[in-house]
Amino acid sequence: MFKGLFKLFFGLIRLAFFLLLFVVIFHTWVIRQVLTFSLSYQLGADVSIQRVKMDWKNTGFEVQDIEIGNPYSFPRGTLANIPLVIVSVDLPGIREGIFRLKAVGINLRELQVMNVSQKGLNILALKPLQKSNEERGASSQEAVRTKGKKYMPEVMIDELIFSIGDISYLDASGPSLKQNRYRAGIQGATYYNIRGTQDVIAILVGEALKKMGFSYLQSQLKKFQSNSVSSGAKKGGLLNQVMAALGENSPF
Repeated sequence: MFKGLFKLFFGLIRLAFFLLLFVVIFHTWVIRQVLTFSLSYQLGADVSIQRVKMDWKNTGFEVQDIEIGNPYSFPRGTLANIPLVIVSVDLPGIREGIFRLKAVGINLRELQVMNVSQKGLNILALKPLQKSNEERGASSQEAVRTKGKKYMPEVMIDELIFSIGDISYLDASGPSLKQNRYRAGIQGATYYNIRGTQDVIAILVGEALKKMGFSYLQSQLKKFQSNSVSSGAKKGGLLNQVMAALGENSPF
């Protein structure tokens, strides 16, 4: 009898915990604050978000009007203008310690690339593309890091769909400023089975640099290229809705 009561009691506590987690996750103000601070920390740059809109049907949300600044080691300025990001969350996966996103759609309207003397390209100074001193540190530090990751939810993305509009390039590494502008024309590029912010940034930066004629990250991108499909590929369900939304808000 007592055993059954204990099971019922802990079952109710567990249910209350996940209901509370659900409310916290799907409160727009909380989402906006968490995303702002999280992205700023992960990218090593200032991030501002204007609005978050819920999408109850797909257990997800829309993030509107995101602006990413230059990495902190560069002059102040805008690096990326993203009018829309669509996210669909897999709630059952959270209970298993995996923060799984069923789909993420990104409309990157404009990317402002800057080349500064003794610093290089601003997009390559983003935190996910840098090897930190801690990663080069002692094995004991690495052991602590690995142990800590065990208690942090792993972020996985089933489908990443993105569009990239214009790319402006300012070369301030020489005696005179040089400017150029590229029409990326990327719409509906799709990748599957992405792990975390680092992979997303590597894909977006790599695709942009290829449009600019740079070959950086080409070898790193090979593992993703086999999963890429063109915007004309067959799509359905939520992916179709994401593409439709990106199309409505796209500058192309």
